[in-house]
Amino acid sequence: MLKPLVLFFMVTLLAACQSTPVPEQEFDLGEPRSILILPVVNHSVDVEAPLSVYSSLPVMLAEKGYYIFPINTVKTILEYEGLYEAEEIHQLPSTSLAEMFNADTVLYVTINRWDTTYLLLSSTTIVDISYEIRGKQGEVLWQADKHMEYTPQNSSTGNLLGDLIGAAITATINRAAPDYMPLTRTANYQVFYGDAATYLPNGPYLPEAVK
Repeated sequence: MLKPLVLFFMVTLLAACQSTPVPEQEFDLGEPRSILILPVVNHSVDVEAPLSVYSSLPVMLAEKGYYIFPINTVKTILEYEGLYEAEEIHQLPSTSLAEMFNADTVLYVTINRWDTTYLLLSSTTIVDISYEIRGKQGEVLWQADKHMEYTPQNSSTGNLLGDLIGAAITATINRAAPDYMPLTRTANYQVFYGDAATYLPNGPYLPEAVK
């Protein structure tokens, strides 16, 4: 009776963290010194998703050698201008936004998917994010899309019943409180650092020792 269930269970655990390949590109950013990161547009149902994505971007891009405008300052200035919604802000010309902050480039980030699916004794966390950098003249300088999935896997103990119970517990925990942050940080890192197809050139403030 257990054999079909075990086989099905093993198949569902084969899904691991993966990314969608992006065609090779060569990016000519000119010589930007600063990046204005706009509030993240959220197309998922998780209201916490934008902050989770947004929070890991400033340090990561600053470490690549760019000046990053402080998040709180950006939020305050935009709200002073009557701009509260990310969707509304993204619809503004990058020329206007760059002029508002005296920024060289503007980063647009959109969450396309941010959820967890469940199937019997497994769960898969999925993030799908789009990125775009535009220059202060409105030109698109850099683009990337990242789709990643992660299915928690338990190590085998040799005890069939024990392994099934462990898998059920893991799936239940992930259902109650899926942890998106590791997958989100990995997605951001791979887009800017890891993938040859989307690698962002280093900025002017990167120390010579690490270039």
